[in-house]
Amino acid sequence: MVITARRGGAVLIAAVLTLAGCATPTEDPEVEAGEDPEVVESLRELPSEPVDVPGEWYRGDEYAGLGMDFLPPAEGVPFAFALNVAAPREAARPQVWLSDDGFGWFRADVAGDYNASFTGGLVGSTDVSGLIGVSFEDGALVSRVWRAFDRRDWHEVELPEDFARTYRVVTGAAAESRLLVAGTSVEKELGVAILDGDRTEHVRLPGIADREQRVIVDMAAHEDSAVILVQRGEEGAGGTFETYTSDDAGGTWSGPAAVVDDPAAFLSGMAWTGDRYVVTGGSRDPSTGGLIPAAWSSDDGAGWDAEVVPPPPEDSVFYVAEGVDTVLGRPAVRDGIAFVVASNDDSLRAGFYNRNAEGDWAFTGTSDLMDYPGVGGLTLSVNPDEQIAILSPFGTGQAVVGVHGRENAWRELERVGSIEQVAQVESLATVAGAADAERAFIKTLRVRYEVDGPNFSAIPERALFELTPERQVNEIPFDPPEVAELTDTVVGTSDPSDAVLLGSRFSPSRQRVEPRGWFRGGPDQPWEPAGGFGDVIDVKFNAVQRAADGWVAVGASRQAATEDPENPENPDDTARRASLWRSGDGRGWEDATALDEAEGEATGVCTLPDGLLLVVGYLLDGEVRVPAAWRDTEDGWERATAEILTSGTGELTGCATTGDGTVIGASTGGRNIVLRTEDGVQFEGVFRTEYGSSMSKPVSITGGFAAPGRFTSDNGSGPVVWLSSNGVRWTPWRIPSLTDGITRDVANFGDGIIVTMDSELGVPVHVVPQIDPAAE
Repeated sequence: MVITARRGGAVLIAAVLTLAGCATPTEDPEVEAGEDPEVVESLRELPSEPVDVPGEWYRGDEYAGLGMDFLPPAEGVPFAFALNVAAPREAARPQVWLSDDGFGWFRADVAGDYNASFTGGLVGSTDVSGLIGVSFEDGALVSRVWRAFDRRDWHEVELPEDFARTYRVVTGAAAESRLLVAGTSVEKELGVAILDGDRTEHVRLPGIADREQRVIVDMAAHEDSAVILVQRGEEGAGGTFETYTSDDAGGTWSGPAAVVDDPAAFLSGMAWTGDRYVVTGGSRDPSTGGLIPAAWSSDDGAGWDAEVVPPPPEDSVFYVAEGVDTVLGRPAVRDGIAFVVASNDDSLRAGFYNRNAEGDWAFTGTSDLMDYPGVGGLTLSVNPDEQIAILSPFGTGQAVVGVHGRENAWRELERVGSIEQVAQVESLATVAGAADAERAFIKTLRVRYEVDGPNFSAIPERALFELTPERQVNEIPFDPPEVAELTDTVVGTSDPSDAVLLGSRFSPSRQRVEPRGWFRGGPDQPWEPAGGFGDVIDVKFNAVQRAADGWVAVGASRQAATEDPENPENPDDTARRASLWRSGDGRGWEDATALDEAEGEATGVCTLPDGLLLVVGYLLDGEVRVPAAWRDTEDGWERATAEILTSGTGELTGCATTGDGTVIGASTGGRNIVLRTEDGVQFEGVFRTEYGSSMSKPVSITGGFAAPGRFTSDNGSGPVVWLSSNGVRWTPWRIPSLTDGITRDVANFGDGIIVTMDSELGVPVHVVPQIDPAAE
């Protein structure tokens, strides 16, 4: 696939023009007459070689993720919930768990011969149930549905090809014997498929403005009524929660109608209780800034009323701490009563809420302590005194089935998957100034949680590895151990095989976060402390690299207060500014240079074709980020004043130079864009990713540029490397993976590149031995 934005005259991409404040939200990309951008729909794969990495970079046990709804029983129909379960180094598979009494659970055989990666969940009623979601098949996303009328005998329902490959199904509902499933397309359309016996049809809902996005949250239905809950707003922003309604079994739709006017509200899910639709989530507490449990209800899905949800009792162990988000999850309904799990980002327990048939909410207790905070899930009553809960600490890969009973009793029934914090590749660094060197530093990050009763702490653990020309990954010991205690670390390397590691560390004696650095002169050399940096605090390093006259690092810092005996309360500077540091040898660092008076951050640095340095990042205008770039001149650092940088919002994320051009990665309004400059004075927009695709910061490689990211279309999706010979014409190339996702980093490696991704997607490190950025 080739995606082109041709320069010349007024040919600019609309998102770039928006960054410059020169386009309306509904403008389409402008293209010269007779020169339509070439878009080839299929994704080609780069010939890459997987690298054998340490085993701790992978999970050692199954990953289990909870999917959608918890379905109540009826006569001859069991309880049911779904999990997405992935064995180590394998793609996720769908599982449906059943129980006749709520206490003994077994797996149903839903799709035993299905081998593609699948992400989805369970929806339905006592008449019909559906396992719905999206599979990753031959590099494309395809919606799938399995249906059962008794939750035991499952069969796949073939969706129309144009619906299955266009709309990514994320939710659904059942009414009588009908299944409705809803999804969105890469063109931001919302479609609903209606599965009624042997009949399948699909419809498209009203569209949205070009620069808006619409994310489906949930769906509910009863008889001929159906409601879809969405969050709609500008691309890259949260937006407001709205509903679309149908009164003819999904054939036609009207809306949207606002559920709540507060843009800070968060909505988790929706259900039909028997007489009203109920939406659950959280609303902003103006006194603390955190979210507190909240709910809304409607008899038709269009007009919504706020309900009263009480906080947990003051003596409850499930506390609502000031400023900490506590929200209600997806509701499940049995006999007109809604059952909801409340999650608290600062608690190792889950809370339980019920809404009775009269619409009154009550807090009913908590789970036992889990091994990870932010415990969410689903719950339903099994008898008047007990309820079943399927709990899953956020993002951990474990599901726990338990029973909550009288006097807050809790007992565990099943446990699927495990809580594991896996080391993931955090960044790459390759030898600067040696284009043919096959050597790279790989830095990993693992966040380990230590639990002590109801208290927990998150401990980041970083490690550094070297990838050799023989494709061996060897750990570089952090000796002394203090090297590993830095946070927000960056690493750089140069031709003589030395390495610089910069970060920050809390000083107990001075009660502040200060910069720290370490230098390593070669493979057999010890780490030496690097000094200097100036009297700055709250430092965040974003990049360090070797330049022509030494080392340079960029990030952000705040000036510490000078000691003044006459003013012992002399405060530190409140402004955290974009900052730069220089060093001749990587050991001794000059004081920080503030690049601007305004608050901001420097995210990247590179050398312009004329040999001068260019630093990119952003400044803060109130709470809004605006792009910024600074050029090193004889008179000091000079901020670029090109209109495209000073008239809009967004941030510059990194830069790279090859030949006579420098490209700059940027993000604005949910899109990634590319700017180009030859002198650091004049800038022009040359490329924009489409909605759903992404491109991270570009790097220089042999023959051009590369950038990590994701591409998606109806015919191809997944982690890619974007390649360009000139920074204007970009081609996405697939990197082999088990499922959809993004690549994290890319760097030059000999005549090719090295690429990384999270281990849940596939092999974390790939080497492409030969690369041609001009290939199409």
